[in-house]
Amino acid sequence: MRGAGYDAEVSATPWRSIADSVVELPLVRSGYRDGPSPCEVCPTSPCCTYLPLHTFRIGTRLDLDHAVYLLNFDRIELGLASSGDWSVAYRYPCRHLDRDDYSCGVHGEAEQPQICKTYNPHACWYRRTLTASETDAHLRIDRPRIEAIIELLEFDGDGILVQGPGWEEVHATVSAVAPEVPASPPSDPPSGDPVRDRWRALATSAGASGRRALPLAIEDLDDPCDDCEAWCCTTLVFPYPAPATRSNLDYLRFALGFPGLEVGITDQGWSLVVRTRCRHLQGRRCGVYGQPERPLLCEYYDQWKCTYRVHLGQERPPGYVRLAYEQWDALADCFRFDANGDVVEMLAAEAVRERVEESWRATTSG
Repeated sequence: MRGAGYDAEVSATPWRSIADSVVELPLVRSGYRDGPSPCEVCPTSPCCTYLPLHTFRIGTRLDLDHAVYLLNFDRIELGLASSGDWSVAYRYPCRHLDRDDYSCGVHGEAEQPQICKTYNPHACWYRRTLTASETDAHLRIDRPRIEAIIELLEFDGDGILVQGPGWEEVHATVSAVAPEVPASPPSDPPSGDPVRDRWRALATSAGASGRRALPLAIEDLDDPCDDCEAWCCTTLVFPYPAPATRSNLDYLRFALGFPGLEVGITDQGWSLVVRTRCRHLQGRRCGVYGQPERPLLCEYYDQWKCTYRVHLGQERPPGYVRLAYEQWDALADCFRFDANGDVVEMLAAEAVRERVEESWRATTSG
């Protein structure tokens, strides 16, 4: 439960827009050892509604285009630090968060990630940074604010950033732009996954195997977009290093606690997979196709090389497995550690898939 500093009038859902989550923190004066925990006077639990995904810097026109592209997706927010580092975050409440009093439903339980158990609220970046739309060292960026920043940047003929303002000018410009208030709430993450359901059905059916496509000549191949479910417009993928320690793996447990988050695994690299939706998607087609506001990333995307359709649309894509929170136990069982918590054994992607399927078969037979 919240302490005396909690204002019952803070009722806006904090995961919908920057404007919704800007609140005035109560002034609490206390000595060194007295006073409430910072968590007790934190009005919206931003640590449980804001998941950092990726950091990058803008040095080219394509870097900026990627930032604009990301802001087209529901539940995605950018941040800009005084260091020049940009960040991408997913804004939606953790599945364990009680939306009435913003308390953790697994606090102190075995299901609570270690990163949450040991998080020091007295050094909380979330509370210090995310209860306002801007601070001296951090700006929260949505679509109107990035448009203001674009006006301050100049690129040469090769698309290299050649002129940009200092932090004070950026801060003053962005602070003058009110955060966007959406006309309607962003869509919620999908509650089900037909592809995973088909995968599980295959795994638990006796003698079943994945689909095997017939060999085709190049002239017999269809355009990959023709019957696609627009995976590139409903998914964002961010690189994530393969876990090297127990703490790395624990962070994935924390991240998977946010509905809409999954982990993608290959032997070449891991990734965080975000199930979201581009605001320009109409049915299964782009609503700004051929228009100036369409990102360059989309305009020049080569559908013949598309991995979205393979990784997200197939039940058993070769060398790739995609797991959600419900498969956490099977994933954790794919690792072995030394006494210091360092990873000493980790199963390959195909073996991870088999471990998940074994868990499904055990549940079905039981």
